[in-house]
Amino acid sequence: MEKRRLLLAFALMITLFANAQWRVGVTAGADYNVFSIDKQYMTDVLFDGRWGVTYGVTGQYNFTDWFGVRADFNLTQKNYRMHRANIEEVDLKYRNTYLQLPVMASFSFGGKKLRGFCNLGVYGGYWVHSYRSGEDMNSFTHQFFDIKGKVEFDSDRDKRWDCGLVGGVGMEYRFDRHWAAQVEVRHYYSTTSTTKQYMRNKDYRYHSTTAIQLGASYIF
Repeated sequence: MEKRRLLLAFALMITLFANAQWRVGVTAGADYNVFSIDKQYMTDVLFDGRWGVTYGVTGQYNFTDWFGVRADFNLTQKNYRMHRANIEEVDLKYRNTYLQLPVMASFSFGGKKLRGFCNLGVYGGYWVHSYRSGEDMNSFTHQFFDIKGKVEFDSDRDKRWDCGLVGGVGMEYRFDRHWAAQVEVRHYYSTTSTTKQYMRNKDYRYHSTTAIQLGASYIF
């Protein structure tokens, strides 16, 4: 009985690796980010989503024609707009750039040329740059002033490492033996607040980002 189990496991491994296949590629597209916070006493502060860009490289190892493991390395903008409901002049636009590494299980289905796929996994990221522009108000003098430039990170306030869940669905068209094109709708759900909780009032802030991206892959 034990030998039969070993032979069955060995045969399964041979079947998987006989159909194994590497692929590498590039991706690029647009994303829409929503920034949510625990507003607490800031009832007049409003946050709106904004569009950004995403692009990077991808690698995938397929064990069978329907299952593989995929890892991407990309730059993704998580932008948003902050304004005041009762002060029209206060309006700031933030552009935040993250370096991300999503690792996902990839499931595919369909024919040889046109196939659907689904990616599910987790991601880790690092907040590399932040830029803002617009108009703000000095709360002491009540004077308005223009803002345009890089946001300096505060080590006591800002949490630059990010992680969360990622999933996507899409279609692939294999137009050549070694080449395939993809379109995918992907969602990143951050489980890490962008701010450290160092004050008495907890200040939790999260990104939720949906990307529409095109990709091209070379299949070995």
